Amino acid sequence: MINGYQRLWRWGAIALITFFLVLLSPWSTVAQVPLPGISQATVAPTPPGVTRIGELEIADVRFDGNTLFTIAAPTVRDRDNPGNAIPVEVRADLIQSNLRRVLQSALEHGRRSPARVDIGVARLNNVLVISARIGQAERTTRLLTVTEADSDYHQLPPETLAQQWRDILQQQMNRAIQERTDTALMSQIQGAVLIFIKVGAGSFVILIVQRFLIRQRKHLQGQLDTVTTQTTEPEWVLPLLPHLRHHFFLKQRIKLISLVRYLLLWGQVALWLLGLAAILRLFPMTRWLSSQVYGLPILWMVVWFGTGLLNQFADLAFDRIRVFWEQNNLLKFADTQRKTLRISTTVEVMRGFKTVVIYLIRLVVILGSLGVPVSSILAVGGFLALAISLGSQNLVKDIINGLLIVWEDQYGIGDVVEIEPYSGLVENLNLRITQLRNAEGQLITIPNSTITKVANLTRTWSRVNLELWVDIETNPDRLLSLLNDLSIHFYKEPEWQLKMLERPEVLGIDQITASGLLVRIWIRTQPGQQWVVGREFRRRVLNLMAAEGIAVGRLHQQLHLARDRNGKNDNDEHTHPFPLES
Repeated sequence: MINGYQRLWRWGAIALITFFLVLLSPWSTVAQVPLPGISQATVAPTPPGVTRIGELEIADVRFDGNTLFTIAAPTVRDRDNPGNAIPVEVRADLIQSNLRRVLQSALEHGRRSPARVDIGVARLNNVLVISARIGQAERTTRLLTVTEADSDYHQLPPETLAQQWRDILQQQMNRAIQERTDTALMSQIQGAVLIFIKVGAGSFVILIVQRFLIRQRKHLQGQLDTVTTQTTEPEWVLPLLPHLRHHFFLKQRIKLISLVRYLLLWGQVALWLLGLAAILRLFPMTRWLSSQVYGLPILWMVVWFGTGLLNQFADLAFDRIRVFWEQNNLLKFADTQRKTLRISTTVEVMRGFKTVVIYLIRLVVILGSLGVPVSSILAVGGFLALAISLGSQNLVKDIINGLLIVWEDQYGIGDVVEIEPYSGLVENLNLRITQLRNAEGQLITIPNSTITKVANLTRTWSRVNLELWVDIETNPDRLLSLLNDLSIHFYKEPEWQLKMLERPEVLGIDQITASGLLVRIWIRTQPGQQWVVGREFRRRVLNLMAAEGIAVGRLHQQLHLARDRNGKNDNDEHTHPFPLES
């Protein structure tokens, strides 16, 4: 049965999870609760690209993929019914449309000799207006008006601000016209080809290094598989601790190669994205797309790469912690085997928990970049976790029981255990399940919540409980003397002494029945060595009994025949002076 403190741990963990969910829930604060009788004006959220600063809203004016300047306008509280107010994003779109219209008109004269565009500032009706004159045209095209909101935001007089914007527009318009000439187009194509060749050369170098690392990884994996095949028998765990350390060293090298390959893979992706963005930025018609490539795709790549790199470094850090833990004996275990097995199990559980946390961080950051509020993500995730925990109580029990199994060191990976009605070698242990490999090679998966009693056959030390039945007519003193001599000689052999903790102990005669005498022998062995030691000792006991003429215990029965007064049997004329024995 599960102990009381285990139940306390379980309900305490559920209470802790619920407490954090309450903290993460989006409860309204006192200042957010509307008071009766007090009217509150609602302000609509700003659209993308618009920033609200007090009573002003600002937006950038962009042209040919470049940000020219920032304009401002009074805050519009209801964008569905703005009235006479013009939202700042609408004003920015109008300015950008005017610039594109002027550029298109200038290019209508031909790309070899486009018309000149002159930007000027004039005051019309006491308002500063920036206009464009195309070639020798008599009329000008209005581009934008410098407002008081613009002046207030930039903290400049309207005339100074208008002159600055005129210079920016003139420079950008001249550049836009020049970049669309035939000569500039040929130069842009040559630059794009050069960038493409550089990206291809870099990708080829990365491919060669990747192939080399793949060959190295296959070579190390072959060595690892060779070591792994030598550690399948449970009774070989302790003698093969050097092999296990070599196994761990090979896994570290494989993980290091995987880390380098991971860096190269993302380096290649970054090289392609940066090359694509650079090519798009060469051409004025696609320059706005380069900002899109530099935007969310680069951000997602950085987030994906960063969390993946963090995961890889965390794996290496856990490996180093494992080595430091083993070398410095931070926890005082009874023996080297228990320390190695428990450290292995604990590190694997911590590694799995770490992976879940890192992937959750990745998901939150990516959703946040799409405009989903982080508080909403945490709130929804919290409510989902609460719903799942209430609907999947067995899963919660599995996790709590898994934590207790690891923390209490009930068993670990590599132990041989009996979990009714199953028994076998523990191949995998995590917070949810325990997997056993039985003697027939079957992989048995057991949910941790169903484990109530465990018999660990390889914890600290093991024992052979040998029960020997011999014939009842055997001389007990002679038998015990022969077994003691056999135990002494068996323990003196170095090959077997390493597998035992002490000399086999002949306890004596435990039972006397019609079947014979029961002699009990205990052999205390190293963890997991009881099977091989027991098989060898039984073989020697059988050879000893055969050499000394000691019979195995068997059932003795006596048959008495009834006789009449004359001493004769009713059915048989023969008499038997002694009882029949079989």
